[in-house]
Amino acid sequence: MGASLLKAVFISSKRYKKQLLIKHEEVSILHSFLKKTIKNEVLIINTNLGLDVYYQSSSDCSAIIKNSFLLIISKNDKSASEYRILAFNSIDNLRNAMRYSFIRLCSMPLIFKSHTKSMLHQLNNRFNEHTKIIKELFIVWQEVLNNLCQEEIYALKIKHFQVTLRSFFIENNYNPLLKQLIKDSTSSLRCN
Repeated sequence: MGASLLKAVFISSKRYKKQLLIKHEEVSILHSFLKKTIKNEVLIINTNLGLDVYYQSSSDCSAIIKNSFLLIISKNDKSASEYRILAFNSIDNLRNAMRYSFIRLCSMPLIFKSHTKSMLHQLNNRFNEHTKIIKELFIVWQEVLNNLCQEEIYALKIKHFQVTLRSFFIENNYNPLLKQLIKDSTSSLRCN
């Protein structure tokens, strides 16, 4: 596999709120615009912790994403100063950001659980439309989670999500016979 074209922009409120940054309808509008503009797959995950925009491109499209988001929130009388917007234009930077994010989530078990549940629900609903990005994300997430599981302090907190993520990927990516073989082999590995 060649160099990864996967990039991301993470947007979060500077103050934690129990609501989404933007409404579902606004996410749909943003997604349609970005997909047409970037001319490639764009995946938006919208949770209470923020808006994660993943895309594949050889170009840095973070300014387009940021400005599009700011345009949407300006209609709701919000300003850019209320948000943290971080762009990750290399797979290494993205991997480091995900590691930091998982470490932070480990210190907030209830938020971690609700965040990952929402994220997996959205991935499940969008798998067929965003297969390439989700497959690439899965590889990066598994790598980050495997590394974190090596560190005792995070192992127990991360393990459940890692197993859930792996199950999600198997469920969406393989035919029924292969799914059963994978499940059988991994369950027998756990017994030994």
